[in-house]
Amino acid sequence: MTFMGALGAVKPIFIKYYGFSDAERHALHTLFRLSESHRVVYAPWTAESPEAPHVVLIDGDSWEATLALANPLHDSFKLAWVGAGAPAGAWRVFASPVKWSALIEAMDEAFLPVTATALSLHLDLAHDADLDVHFDGNDDTAPMALKGVSPAAARRVLVVDAGRDERLYLRAKLSSAGLHEVDEAASGAEALELLRGSVYQLVIVDLGLTDMDSWQLLKAMDGMRPKTPHLFVTGSMQSWGQGARAWLSGAEVYLKKPLDPEKLKILLQNI
Repeated sequence: MTFMGALGAVKPIFIKYYGFSDAERHALHTLFRLSESHRVVYAPWTAESPEAPHVVLIDGDSWEATLALANPLHDSFKLAWVGAGAPAGAWRVFASPVKWSALIEAMDEAFLPVTATALSLHLDLAHDADLDVHFDGNDDTAPMALKGVSPAAARRVLVVDAGRDERLYLRAKLSSAGLHEVDEAASGAEALELLRGSVYQLVIVDLGLTDMDSWQLLKAMDGMRPKTPHLFVTGSMQSWGQGARAWLSGAEVYLKKPLDPEKLKILLQNI
């Protein structure tokens, strides 16, 4: 079994996992799918896989954890443990609930050949030049719809981008899609102030904010109630992991700049 990765045909890194909720397994399989055209390809291990798993991933809170640890065949594999009570020989231990981006970063570090690192990073930039990540609407971890919010309030949109021209462009596209109630924020601080005082149907956040790490803003949004029903993230993708991280932050879509007008039009019409 091979995939066409950023370095050409590559063999996948097989992950055998135990436990986890349906939503967590959905997230994990989404990451497998996203990795298929990038520098390191990850795939779920099954009995039909052509080789042994490279990593055994265990949910420490599951009943399967005890059975997995008792299997002597697993002693030769890298053990990634999620939760408390990790065995002494664990390769990596992650807090629960697991941050999938941290797991992928750890595996990239372990499995990306050192001699290929510079070339891989260069090819990632070239390969991702045309990549937009659009996540389907069946994700169990996606933001929930608002309840008890008036239709008028729910039609509001917040655009968070340090670039004035970018904000004006998005405002025009939103208007053409029938979304006329638009607030703008040039910084993360402005966005947080607006988010505390208003309810938005859609928030578009660019990763190029200058006053704070945009991921911090997305994390703060994730803790707000009620949740924003729709979240788009824009930016100049540096690696496939950035799109995956956007999804893990609750985004439905990662749009690569410069934005594709037709793709944006279709997405906005579906709001």
